[in-house]
Amino acid sequence: MTAPYYQDGTCAIYHGDAIELLSDWKSNVDCVLTDPPYVIGAVSAGNMASKAGGWADMMNSALWFGHWYKLVNRALKRDGVFWSFCNWRSLPVVMRAAIDAQMPITSCAVWDKEWIGPGGTQGLRPSYEMVALLCGPDYSIPDRGIADVVRFKVGSYKEHGHPAEKPEGLVSELLRISALRPDALVMDPFLGSGTTGVAAKARGHRFVGFEAEERYCEIAATRLSQEVLPL
Repeated sequence: MTAPYYQDGTCAIYHGDAIELLSDWKSNVDCVLTDPPYVIGAVSAGNMASKAGGWADMMNSALWFGHWYKLVNRALKRDGVFWSFCNWRSLPVVMRAAIDAQMPITSCAVWDKEWIGPGGTQGLRPSYEMVALLCGPDYSIPDRGIADVVRFKVGSYKEHGHPAEKPEGLVSELLRISALRPDALVMDPFLGSGTTGVAAKARGHRFVGFEAEERYCEIAATRLSQEVLPL
């Protein structure tokens, strides 16, 4: 594996392709929490006006998803947990990939944004996204009172400039639900601006993230290098 782009006592960022970096990783990860591309724009056949393309396009995307899902499955401990953000367009891709990786989805959390985003005139305006929950054979959620709807308000403003940036509070809540040990290792193969790393570090976890675009590695490194102040 290449040298880290950024590293401190508990966190590391690697600049490079997620699949290549995952291929080198050992099976010592407690939690993978990531926001992969939603296959929007992957259109080569069928209705060219569709953002996700036709069924053939989605199944092609599922091949790529299935490949790195298998690598995530290999990297996770038997009691590890895997959260993968998605939406209604990418859900069929995620479901096919999970089956191919022999790591079926056990639940799907609905993130209620408490905000209505933009949308075309032929459809309803979106106010939610989803997070697919997959896990190792020995994982369990100890709090059986947790529902599958998570409410966290968000608007159109992206503080750190990434177009798909998720709120730190939402990511922190998913980590809380996961009931990880304090020294758990959290991984994000599609780091973006570093929100998963910041949330994991704030909760006292170790973290490793991969990011293909260097400008976002720089943003994530800057965020992680800032001191975590006690509440």
